[in-house]
Amino acid sequence: MTEPVTRAAYDKARFRVLIKALIVYLKPYKNRLLQAAASMVVLAGIKNAVIYISGPVIQGVFINKDMHMLHLIVLGLPALLILRMLVEYSNGYLMSWVGQKAVQDIRADLFTHIHRLSIEFYWRKRSSDVMSRVINDLNNVQSTVQFIPLYGVRDVLTVIACIGLLFYINWKLALISLVVLPLIATILGVLGKKMRKASAESNVIVGEISHKFQESLQGMTVVKAFNYEEQAIAKFKISNDAYFNKMMRYLRATAMSGPVMEFTSGLVLIGIVYMSGNAIFNGTMTTAQFFSFLAAYVTAYVPLKNIANMNSKLQQGMAAWERIYQILEEKPTVIIKASTKNIEKLDGKIEFKGVNYKYPSRDTQVLKDLSFTINPGEVAAFVGPSGSGKTTIVHLLLRFFDPVSGRIEADGHDLLDLDTTDLRAHMGLVTQDTILFDDTVYKNITIGLPGASMDEVIDAAKAADAHAFIAAMPQGYETVLGERGVKLSGGQRQRLAIARAIIKHPKILLLDEATSNLDTASEQAVQGAIERILGGRTVVMVAHRLSTVKNADRIFVLKKGELAETGTHAELLKLGGVYKGLYEAQT
Repeated sequence: MTEPVTRAAYDKARFRVLIKALIVYLKPYKNRLLQAAASMVVLAGIKNAVIYISGPVIQGVFINKDMHMLHLIVLGLPALLILRMLVEYSNGYLMSWVGQKAVQDIRADLFTHIHRLSIEFYWRKRSSDVMSRVINDLNNVQSTVQFIPLYGVRDVLTVIACIGLLFYINWKLALISLVVLPLIATILGVLGKKMRKASAESNVIVGEISHKFQESLQGMTVVKAFNYEEQAIAKFKISNDAYFNKMMRYLRATAMSGPVMEFTSGLVLIGIVYMSGNAIFNGTMTTAQFFSFLAAYVTAYVPLKNIANMNSKLQQGMAAWERIYQILEEKPTVIIKASTKNIEKLDGKIEFKGVNYKYPSRDTQVLKDLSFTINPGEVAAFVGPSGSGKTTIVHLLLRFFDPVSGRIEADGHDLLDLDTTDLRAHMGLVTQDTILFDDTVYKNITIGLPGASMDEVIDAAKAADAHAFIAAMPQGYETVLGERGVKLSGGQRQRLAIARAIIKHPKILLLDEATSNLDTASEQAVQGAIERILGGRTVVMVAHRLSTVKNADRIFVLKKGELAETGTHAELLKLGGVYKGLYEAQT
């Protein structure tokens, strides 16, 4: 019995949190909101004035045939309509401006926050799901922020003004006409919960649909080569059908609110007409008062119905805002201390002291009590079977993650005492999966050193053996590479990655299987480029192909997260252990 109550209490508390978080984005524009609110009040006043005079006008013009009143109406109404038009324009413009600005701020904060999160977040979340929140959910939030206050507040004020007028004309009839409000509020509350739940579930499925699209587009070569089209289509159909079913739950609740209001309001209207007729026959109510009362009731009914319809949009928007706010609530797993050390110069000494590490999303421990030292200027290679923890060492050095226990030092400084920006400024990284952006060659290289001169870029490209093929491109260094650098071969992409890594003259160079995805000719070209840039740097090289680590000063052999062997290529072959077994298996 306690579970539903607990859940309901949680939903209410969560809803309050979401509303407060959304209000934060509206606060900077409170002056515009106040101006919009003032225009809404004026608009409600104009509508009320028109309603109030409608009864006397009908009585005077059509029943009493008062020509003077007809002239007043013909002259006065256009002025009132012009004023109403100006007020509605200012109202719509102001709320549109506030809505756009608030969503612009949310979008900027979301993009910034995503870049501040640790790598672990991207391992947990699909990129397609994040994109669905940034695009689809944010569009729903924009509609909520922009149109709910615009039409919702305006309609609420209109209803309040009309109710006041109803009581002013005939308070007994007004009480009877308002019996419908508690019933409508209860129905909307029940339907609202259903709509919000269905909308939230459908938003999750939209992320799944986006993932299916992205997965097929990126893997289309495999899909076609293995005749996987029908299976991919079948998997997509499951998600597509699920989205349809969830949306129909939402739309059923939405569709129900209108007819319910029509029915209840119609019954009340019948009661009003009957009682008004009796009052007119008894002489306690004039015909003019009846028409004014009826006009006020009908005018209140239309915005009241709009409010019911807007409830569905509000629930959809709040469900979308919750998904966005979930990302804004995410906290980085790598915490930067309030006061950190600045390292202007780094010699490049690296020490692991009893380091243990387990990825948050996994149960098994990746590194176990790992200790080693790499001296400045040394080329250190880490090898071992898949899953032995080689790449994790690179991630820890870059502070993508922090150790569960133990200590990692650079020149005697605990990495936890350093700011990640300062630390990474002294490091260069080349990975097996090269990420290039849809921009020029120049821009891709200067990611390593923003604002670098063309001479610096060319020097880095020459060192990486990339200048020749860049110069042969149609626009040279201004050539746009396309999405993920699709216009280049694997070897060319890797050499651009090397140029990007070394342009900032890093003291520590991290090579994470930099040649593992290349053919023999490309591997030789990239390996030659790497060997030209090693001098004077501490190099941490993770390798699967042992042919690339023969010349390393020291080779660290990992097995199940532990250091199994250490030595040079010759020493390890002579030892006859794990390394020799790996080497013989490859050769």
